[in-house]
Order: sequence, then C-alpha cells, then structure tokens
Amino acid sequence: MKISSAIRKAWRAYTASWGQNMKFLLVEACLTMICLCPLLFLTRGELAPAALLTVVLWIFLLIPARMNAAKAMRNALRGGNLCNGQLVETTEYGAKLICGLKRVGFLLLWSIPLIALAVEVRIHFSGEVDSFTVLRMIKNDLGGGDQMRGILVVIAMAMASLLMLMLGCAFHSGERHAWAQGEKTLVQGHHGKVLLTWLCSLLSMLPLLIALVVIVFRYLPVLSDLNGLIMKTVTLPSTRGTLVILVVGAILTLPLLPLRSLIPAAYVDGLRRNQ
Repeated sequence: MKISSAIRKAWRAYTASWGQNMKFLLVEACLTMICLCPLLFLTRGELAPAALLTVVLWIFLLIPARMNAAKAMRNALRGGNLCNGQLVETTEYGAKLICGLKRVGFLLLWSIPLIALAVEVRIHFSGEVDSFTVLRMIKNDLGGGDQMRGILVVIAMAMASLLMLMLGCAFHSGERHAWAQGEKTLVQGHHGKVLLTWLCSLLSMLPLLIALVVIVFRYLPVLSDLNGLIMKTVTLPSTRGTLVILVVGAILTLPLLPLRSLIPAAYVDGLRRNQ
C-alpha cells in the first residue's frame, strides 16, 4: 500500500465525524490523566514515593488502553465509529499487556543513548560540581577551547539521542495495529514504510512543531552566552511568552492527534487488505 493512499484513507476516517474524534480524544485524555494523577504526591515531600504509582498505572492501564485504541481505529477505517466500547473493553487483557510490554522493551533498547546521556548529566549537575566547572568542561573537553562549539556538541548529542528514540517509536508503531488486525507478523518486511508513514503523520502536529522551533530561536542568544546567564548579565526571554507560544501550538495540535494515529493504522490496515 502506498503511503499517500494511507494518508487519504486516514483523512476520510478522520473527517467522517468530528464528534467521534473529540470523544475519542476525551477518552484517551481521561485515561492518561488517571495515570498521571499520582504525580500530585510530589507536592508533599513525605508522600513523594507514592508518585511511583504513575508507572504502575501506566503499565497496567494505559498500555492495554493503547491496544484498545488500535482496535477502535481499525473499526473507524472500515466505516465504523472511532469512539466505541472497544476503547474500554477488558477482554484479552493479558494478551494486550504482553504485546504492549514487548514494544516498551524494544523502545528501552532504542533509548539507551538517551538514558546514558541523562545519567551523565545527572552526575555533573548533582550539586557536587559548580556551574562554572561544568561550563569549563564543556568548553575544553567538547569544544576544544570554544565554548559555543562545546554547547553545540551537547545539543547535538541530546538531539541525536532523542532522534534515536523517535526512530524507535516510528519503527515499532505498526505493531499494535498489526495485533488489532489479528496478525502479529503483518508488518514484518514493511518496517521501513511503517517508519516513513509514522514520520509523515507528524505533519498533523505542525502547529506544535512550529511553536517548538520558535521557542528554540527565542533561547538561542542565551545559549551563546551561558557565562553571562550565570553572572546574571544576560536575562532569559519571558517565561510567560514562551508558555503562551507552547500552549497555542498545543491547542491547535490537539484536535489533529486522532489523525496522527490514524495514518499508521491506515497503512497497516492496507497491508491486511492487500493479502
């Protein structure tokens, strides 16, 4: 199946009913917020360990819910409703959990560079090393005596690690939809196009991506003079302005999220029909 055909098919399913899209989005948002509720325990120091319940809920509630969503999207692509009882069904719970956990395991492998970078940052910013020493290390060890070059190297490492994780998400994005089709091996041999389809689906998040680019350019002048930031001779851009840009981008993107998920689902559904 061509990627362009999958996009057209997803668009038809998305535009079939605006109300169904919003209901689907609301259900998924509610399930996500339920999983994030334990994070409120972080507001009380003595209750902070209870915030780990978020991980438990994420595994045992949200992972099966995503498998349910894949079934609902298959239903919508075949002329049914996107928001239906499949979103909250509990049948085959164990199979859904195992399939989802396998995908999480693969994504952990893709995220090894990001985890290693996070550990390294944690070590250097644990409080034992002052900011000036960290900047000097970046300048000398990574920048060869050029502070800006060192900062760009750090940014490049972070972006490369995030890109690796993003590619992992794209590579495995078709697996839950294959499971929803009843054929776990449906995407074997098609991972390249599944990855490209997932990347194309990011176009539906264009408002948020534009907002993030604008924010990056707002902070670039500060990055070029970190010493001035530490010495408070350089001021950060308005946090309020940054939040406004981010919120506007997120609000404009929110209604398009079902479309982003429907595009990979449409491609995998097309693989089944081509057999």
